Amino acid sequence: MNPINLNVKSNMESLKILIVEDKVLIAEDLKNHLYKFSQSDICLAHSKDDAIKQLDTFKPDVAILDIEMERETDGLEIGEYINLNYQIPFIYVTAHSNIAMIKEIVKTKPRAYFTKPIKKTDLLVSLYLIASQRLQLKKSCLQIKNGDEVVIIPFDTILYIEGDGNYINIYYGEKKIMSRQSLSSIMEFLEPKLFFRIQRSYIINISKVRRYSKKEVEINGNILPVSRSIAEEFESLMKIQTNT
Repeated sequence: MNPINLNVKSNMESLKILIVEDKVLIAEDLKNHLYKFSQSDICLAHSKDDAIKQLDTFKPDVAILDIEMERETDGLEIGEYINLNYQIPFIYVTAHSNIAMIKEIVKTKPRAYFTKPIKKTDLLVSLYLIASQRLQLKKSCLQIKNGDEVVIIPFDTILYIEGDGNYINIYYGEKKIMSRQSLSSIMEFLEPKLFFRIQRSYIINISKVRRYSKKEVEINGNILPVSRSIAEEFESLMKIQTNT
């Protein structure tokens, strides 16, 4: 087995993958190959209409699109649909690679494209890069579901997070967003070196503190209370922060 395959297999994060291919045997073969690399959450669609339905219901992390199905441009139209309605990467597979087709491919900004027959190692490397970028995004951003959308909030823009019963309010930049979850659950997704829970109802971004004492902190003009039970720990943390 190719060494890069071993690396992909051992390190690739699990992805929800939508395979859009009108030839059932080709789609099944690709799905079975991805199974061997620990990718088990896979959905197949065999037409443009089916693909659009699965985008809405399956909600994939990445789509692999055969360009030519019933019509020569079905895959390109799905790519355009994804660009308009979703923020997910997609990969094209095509039987042709003439200049005219390449120009149309580039317009829709795919993450990659491959000609048939597919070199599965190349496809796996592309999926591995997508998975790695998703993981990196998770480490630097908070992703909050807001209705049918997902709002991506970079950690360095978050000022503080306020707990309010079963909800939290996230203050970032000049904006605020509400999410139905607890402070304890959101803390699991934050960078521990950057965020600190100063009180039952508040998590703060340490780098945004402009003034502090054992009793309170000031962030963006807002005064937030510090719990007495963690006052000493908080003061020590802030001293380390200001000396680095």
